[in-house]
Amino acid sequence: MRIDHAQLRALAAVVREGSFERAAQSLNVTASAISQRVKALEDRVGRLLVKRSSPAVATEEGQVLVQLAEQTALLEHDALHRMGIADEDLPQASIPVAVNHDSLETWFTEAALRFAEQTGTTLDLRLEDQDHTVALLRQGAVLGAVTTLDEPVQGCQIHPLGSIRYAATCTPAFHEKYFAKGVNAQSLAQAPVLVFNRKDDMQARFARRLAGEELPMTAPTWWIPSTRAFVQANLGGLGWTMNPLPLVKRHLEAGRLVLMKQRAWEDVPLYWQHWKGDVKTMALLTRAVLGASNGLVRKKR
Repeated sequence: MRIDHAQLRALAAVVREGSFERAAQSLNVTASAISQRVKALEDRVGRLLVKRSSPAVATEEGQVLVQLAEQTALLEHDALHRMGIADEDLPQASIPVAVNHDSLETWFTEAALRFAEQTGTTLDLRLEDQDHTVALLRQGAVLGAVTTLDEPVQGCQIHPLGSIRYAATCTPAFHEKYFAKGVNAQSLAQAPVLVFNRKDDMQARFARRLAGEELPMTAPTWWIPSTRAFVQANLGGLGWTMNPLPLVKRHLEAGRLVLMKQRAWEDVPLYWQHWKGDVKTMALLTRAVLGASNGLVRKKR
């Protein structure tokens, strides 16, 4: 059995864009044509490949074919460019990559800039918590991911990047109000805390470590799903939180923020995982990612 590439591209577009209509716009065809191609592919393989939900998502079998579509598109683009026969009809390649918010705000943009200097390929960045980016890699939705997982996903290569250092900070006035008598279970239960989203357990995990005991997070909580707004809320005294050190270092040096206690930080190791295919474009991206991550905390040998 052989798979029609137009049908494969239609499937990938539906999953990438989240709907048949947006997939049609991205491929410059009608929504009816997209629907027909996906249905024909499902009939051919005898499997349901897309859940017609909002947004549309791939089934487990569909994820396998989406990954195949993304890999095939990148291989085709790379091969034609290496042969010098790429023309204006060749679709612009874009590598789907999963990256966490804090990496994007602190160092990953430098990787994108380095990559752009060496290739005309773009990046399709998908934002996700660093503990969950690997799920997108497993699903085939992305070909590379910045993740905390230190074991390679099947079919992927892994490269250690170093660690992002997160500092537990608050304003001097906030510290005086809530932590003047120490950072313990009682003070942590009363002090307002800033949390990024429901997947973010860093503050709860750090609080339990500081308290030295299992600590239910009953403190007043501000949910703020923005890295920059996190810092501003922290500076405004709304609560304590864990911030990437590069984003708050100057505020700590200026005294606008203080550490909750001595050495109140946590290093979160990061890894770059990507599809193993022998593709020049992916090799260039990996080189750019490794180069840009040099500012991260490195383990002492």
